Amino acid sequence: MLLWEGSSRWVMHARTRFMFYRKERALYNYNRYASRSLGLHRKNVTSRSICQMGLVNIDIDLLRTLIVVADTGNFTKAGDRLLRSQSAISLQIKRLEDFVGEQLVDRQKDMQLTTAGEMVRSYAYDILKLNDQLVSSFEDVAGNRVVKIGTPDDYAQLFLPSVIREYSKLNGNIEFQVVSDLSTNLANMVQNGEIDLALITRTGDMAGINLTTEPLCWVAKYGYERDDGPVKLALFPEGCEVRQLATSSLNKAGLKWSVVCTSKQLSPLSAMILTGKAIGVLPSRAVPKDLIRIGSEFGLPNLPNADLILKLAPQADAVTQDIGKAIAHGFSAY
Repeated sequence: MLLWEGSSRWVMHARTRFMFYRKERALYNYNRYASRSLGLHRKNVTSRSICQMGLVNIDIDLLRTLIVVADTGNFTKAGDRLLRSQSAISLQIKRLEDFVGEQLVDRQKDMQLTTAGEMVRSYAYDILKLNDQLVSSFEDVAGNRVVKIGTPDDYAQLFLPSVIREYSKLNGNIEFQVVSDLSTNLANMVQNGEIDLALITRTGDMAGINLTTEPLCWVAKYGYERDDGPVKLALFPEGCEVRQLATSSLNKAGLKWSVVCTSKQLSPLSAMILTGKAIGVLPSRAVPKDLIRIGSEFGLPNLPNADLILKLAPQADAVTQDIGKAIAHGFSAY
């Protein structure tokens, strides 16, 4: 009896080990097939390590970047198309190469794809096609896709209407929500995924796609006359880069100043400026028709330029990237 009990335990233990082996072997074969089909095999990978890894997942965004690099033959041009910096594109390709364990782009031969790169690209086309079809099918069922665009108020009326109008003609199922705020706030909202993309006045070394460099100018009403007191200003709130540049310029020129009106919206600032009781600061192309540019004739210092950039959310999808391209094109054509 004891021998039988011991034998049964041994038999059950042997069966358990055999079933585990079959399961482990099946998982290994599946992963090996999936990895080989995409060229994702790695050197020095054992069957047990592959089983521990589980299914191989690849970042679709990396595949999209590889295709664009292959099409453009240049990291910089690929960055322009994908609205990313050259260094970001280079990093994505490096991540993909590290993932597959093979060199995919020959940097010594005009960014041509290697044999492994061509194989990955061939599968990438099919993967991206299925991905985009899936996303599109859900958008059709769910109705309008909402895209949130952030912009400082002085640029909102200048550039966005034409961009939104033209893009809506091609994509009728897009609903735009425009968020107007200070550039520093918008940058945080984009980074946190609260909005999809934003036009931002660059502060410090803030990363983004360069759209334009705008000369700043002092603005006043027609017939403005400056008194002998401090320069009275109507400006956006603290934290606005344009405000900081304006007040710093006055300080360097040794001029006293005071802020008599503050608002995140351009309309209240323009209303105050039109009373003749204050002047303001705006990017040159954002000056309304009912205001004029003024400068040294009133003893005011020259103002520096401001860099306007486009910042996309870290996980921006194809729709957001297309809208970003439309905005960038709108600036280049303006």
